[in-house]
Amino acid sequence: MKYLLLWALIGLSVTTHAQTPEAANTTPWQWDASWISPVTNTPYVYGVYLFRKQFSLLNYSGPFIIHLSADNYYRLYVNGRFAGMGPARSDLANWYYETVDISPYLKYGDNSLAIEVVNYGPARPLGQFTKGTALLVQGHRSREAAIINTGTTPWRVTEDEAFNLLPVKPGARFYGAFPGDSIVAQYHPWGWEQTAYKDSSWEKAVSVAAPVRQGSSAGNGRLLTPRPLGPLSQERQSFSRLVSQQGTTADDSFLKGTGALTIPAKRKVALLLDVGQPTTGFPEMLISGGLDATIHITYKAITDGNATVRDIVRPDGGNRRRISASGYRSFRYVQLDIETGKAPLILHDYFNVYTQYGLSDKSAFAANTMADSLWNSCKRMTLLGAQDNLYNDPFQEQLQYIQDAQIQGLALAFFSGDHQPWRNALLQTDQSRIPEGLVRARYPSDDRQVTVTAALSWIGAIQDYLLYKSDKALARQVYPGIKSILDWVDRYPDANTGLPGYMPYKDSLPLCPLTAQYLYALRQAALIAGYCDKPGDSLSWSRNADKLREVLYQQCYDADKGWYAETPGGKSYSRYTNALLVLAQAVPPRQVKSIMQRLLKEAPSPQESWREKYYIFKAMQETGVTTTFPAELQALLPLQEQQYQSACAVTNIFLLGIMAGIQSTSYGCKTVLIAPDPGESTYVKATLAHPDGGLLEVDLAFKNNRVTGNVKLPFGITGKFRWKNKEITLHGGPQEISL
Repeated sequence: MKYLLLWALIGLSVTTHAQTPEAANTTPWQWDASWISPVTNTPYVYGVYLFRKQFSLLNYSGPFIIHLSADNYYRLYVNGRFAGMGPARSDLANWYYETVDISPYLKYGDNSLAIEVVNYGPARPLGQFTKGTALLVQGHRSREAAIINTGTTPWRVTEDEAFNLLPVKPGARFYGAFPGDSIVAQYHPWGWEQTAYKDSSWEKAVSVAAPVRQGSSAGNGRLLTPRPLGPLSQERQSFSRLVSQQGTTADDSFLKGTGALTIPAKRKVALLLDVGQPTTGFPEMLISGGLDATIHITYKAITDGNATVRDIVRPDGGNRRRISASGYRSFRYVQLDIETGKAPLILHDYFNVYTQYGLSDKSAFAANTMADSLWNSCKRMTLLGAQDNLYNDPFQEQLQYIQDAQIQGLALAFFSGDHQPWRNALLQTDQSRIPEGLVRARYPSDDRQVTVTAALSWIGAIQDYLLYKSDKALARQVYPGIKSILDWVDRYPDANTGLPGYMPYKDSLPLCPLTAQYLYALRQAALIAGYCDKPGDSLSWSRNADKLREVLYQQCYDADKGWYAETPGGKSYSRYTNALLVLAQAVPPRQVKSIMQRLLKEAPSPQESWREKYYIFKAMQETGVTTTFPAELQALLPLQEQQYQSACAVTNIFLLGIMAGIQSTSYGCKTVLIAPDPGESTYVKATLAHPDGGLLEVDLAFKNNRVTGNVKLPFGITGKFRWKNKEITLHGGPQEISL
């Protein structure tokens, strides 16, 4: 993604015109284009390549739809205007292409397509697969194909020699995201994306492979499938303040883009800029002059933190040059260290192009100062990870972990009603399956991280998804994978205890929590089997869970402590294990309340992960034992400084699910239970996006152990409202509450 951007709509919110499967037919009439590349291209070596196509339109009306993809990444310009980027990340067996209607950018007479394609070579992000540098453009119908197809119509290409890699130095913390950029502006063909640019000296691109659709019996090339998600949205995001500056005097007009900052010749300047919140996107600067200057750009999550990614820009002295970062940069602070040579440098503007999957946020929450602060800060962080995949950590990794995508996907669905990112994560995890039958812990990822824990969690993620969005097509598609995981674990019983024993890919979990995970997966799989009209499997898995429950009770239950130990006869315990066993119906009904109360009296372990907190809060929600939730919230306040999206999403989910008390009780959220626990708050107001398109709203006041207010369900949805052991029936539409 190396590019110097000329944004068409800077200052405005931009959503590309890529069509999703729901919006248009994403299949071309036929694939008669071919993948093209430069003649001199070495497939797996780093390079930035600029492709151009010039054509004339004299009698064309209506949409002009193209399908396009690239390896590794592309940015599309039509007549100099930015029109989209991609492809969304997947793997070679499921290589996405985008469908774009470019007619809004076309004009009578001469037109041009300009496409930048980047191959990061060995330095590519860990989530990026590759088969070598290539571009594919296919017209939707024969009339577009005759004008635009790669391989069958002439395209020009050149390598952009302005760019070199600035690798990330290995550190103590794992890094899997984009490398930095080293940009020498004098080597860039400025104006290359404009229609009037002369490309006659560029070489002709050559065909390197025919396109092959996903599902075809073919070699190990890229198998094409339509992008399953909507486009990314982009908007200008200005820096909010100057934290510090040396060697110059910048002011608010520079931050707003309304006043230029001139740095004289032979001057060293340091600026520390703050966006005001963690963010991600493509920072961009507009500069003039500065021949022989050097600009060092360092991205930081905190002011005194170690930087991971850096960019270096060497201006060419030209007028109003726009220069952008190549890949996602995630940061809150940016350090600019500028040293000018013989000529002054004018920094006209510097800002971030905030980039995110195009969600429409419909949610709301208000209860008290602490809860409201957590809601707002955690929502910002959760949205930050919504890209082409669900990134748990945009700062260091930019990878999709199924255990985190389960939590992020649910929160994003609650915010927007859009389940597609969550669905995509579930299917991509299914596509990651290894020959033994397990799925990978993170995917897309060009490595092989496999754990039994992640595989069992994927089954739970599917069940959570179905409770929100009724989707029998997905359930049936992933059902064989569910069976393969459960069958695989069942092959490794411990001879002494009968519980799951030593097995390949087992992580460091002790015996009891591993068994609890397996038990919970069996329960959830039994429900999914019933939904998929597989009563035999549903009964078999339920019986296996019942048998395992009895063995586990005998082996691990500590009657003196009143809860389960981590190992048979052991003396170590965890909140997570006991919460998971409650959810898995492994605890006798008469003991559920006492175990939950015992669990919640324990102080959280410093090692208690956010993934584990998800199940603890879920057990609180499902059992109604929620009295300690305000104290748990208080402990979450440091979360506002965390960088992990799943950690933040946990907070949003259970502010809605416990304080507002909203939970689905059937597939597709067709029935709901609202059982609020406001703690010390005197009111709770919340809005959750329902998967059928409506909103679920609560507006409640609490006084003297009574609740009054209003609840509004989408029409066609029914449920129960519970307060202090009293229940009333809910129906679609607005209704008053008084209990």
